[in-house]
Amino acid sequence: MKQVGLATVLALCLVDPVAADTREPIPEIALELVAEGFAAPLLLIALPDGSGRRFAGDQVGVVYVLDANGSKRETPFLDIRQRMVGLLKAFDERGLLALAFHPDFARNGLFYVNYSAKRRPESPFTGKTAYTWRTSEFKVSADPNRADPASERVLLELDWVNRKHNGGGLAFGPDGYLYVGVGDGGGAHGVPDVYIPPKRDKDDKFRHAEEIDEDPFKIPARFHKYDRYAQDTNRLKGKILRLDVDRGHPGYAIPPTNLFSGKSEGREEIFAWGFRNPFRISFDRSGNGDMFVSGVAESFWETVYLVDRQGNYGWAIREGRHCYLRARAFDPPKSCPKVGALGEPIRDPIIEYANWSVMRPWSKVKAEPMGTANVGGFIYRGSALPALHGKFVFGDFSSRIEKPSGQLFVSTPPAAWKSLWSIEKLLQLNVRLHSLGEDAEGELYLMTTAQGIPVGNTGKVWKLIPARR
Repeated sequence: MKQVGLATVLALCLVDPVAADTREPIPEIALELVAEGFAAPLLLIALPDGSGRRFAGDQVGVVYVLDANGSKRETPFLDIRQRMVGLLKAFDERGLLALAFHPDFARNGLFYVNYSAKRRPESPFTGKTAYTWRTSEFKVSADPNRADPASERVLLELDWVNRKHNGGGLAFGPDGYLYVGVGDGGGAHGVPDVYIPPKRDKDDKFRHAEEIDEDPFKIPARFHKYDRYAQDTNRLKGKILRLDVDRGHPGYAIPPTNLFSGKSEGREEIFAWGFRNPFRISFDRSGNGDMFVSGVAESFWETVYLVDRQGNYGWAIREGRHCYLRARAFDPPKSCPKVGALGEPIRDPIIEYANWSVMRPWSKVKAEPMGTANVGGFIYRGSALPALHGKFVFGDFSSRIEKPSGQLFVSTPPAAWKSLWSIEKLLQLNVRLHSLGEDAEGELYLMTTAQGIPVGNTGKVWKLIPARR
């Protein structure tokens, strides 16, 4: 058999099928309250076991069982609050971010979570927001509504400098492997590599430690190095990983079809790279089983990627379909590389829209803003809303950054592959939208709070239903 180079393999992997245009009138949607009393719900997932149970996860570190009638069990299914880093009583991207049940959960009782654990003593980062990024396996106890907290098996741990760019997406693919979204590290937002102690002034009074502006448009040059992590295939940060959790204990095995498996270059866990903040991963439950990766923008462009091939998805050479350079973030260059360091083509997103930053007075980017932060979504395969079948339903945190105003959108695949999918608004909310969830029947749910921070008890879970006429 003729041998080919890695760049050739990557190019061969990027042959796309033809998508069908499935445009239909957009239906009127309503919301049905399912559960409330959360601090900041981030996930809802169901088991296809006929029990009707749904599992709702709160960012503060607790997962609850929702019975078939929607009532929330008082005793949590999982409580990892004591293992987590303390969250700020303000906007914070850390916490319990994702949960995925093993495809054979009915037999083995295993599930997986991504969360922000306390800082490891050996971590090189000692700032106030440093923590340990962790993906772990747990097992259900003899009580099917309780996890065994002592069963934790840590699969991945990474030292993290900042509460930003966590990623955290987690899902099993049709191939039975676990896909893990790892953010690019958070350091680009200007938190010092090590804690800078306070200094005394001439009156022998303490001055505060160095304060770094976290505005992505005002980052000192010494922190720009973190933007290179997502393109560095010798790092796990800024990647989608693919792991075989059924083998390789006490860790995991590498699927033999991973691009860098057995290669001298690149980490073997990597499936795809070039991601800033892969916050959500979802698989189409029918059709081709395609994977969709959603993450929040750094500057102007919110994106969703169809990751149906291994390869390079652009960050931080590009943000979406646009060139990116932090040193001139308000006025990005018009041209930039179309291939990565290995000669591989950079893949574009299927969904893209401008966020509120284009309205800043210094912005040279002219576009109509549609929101503030993409929070992910699903290809709809339920039965309650047939007009949405085969379309990607996704959310945005708020239409305006200063006001609770979450949004729900629907995106339709085009007839011409590689064209951007069209976007239409489904719902305008008066709360912040944190995430979407999917149940065993393919119906969709929204997770909201009043203000968008993990405090209090304003968090609610809603189900999408047809509007009553």
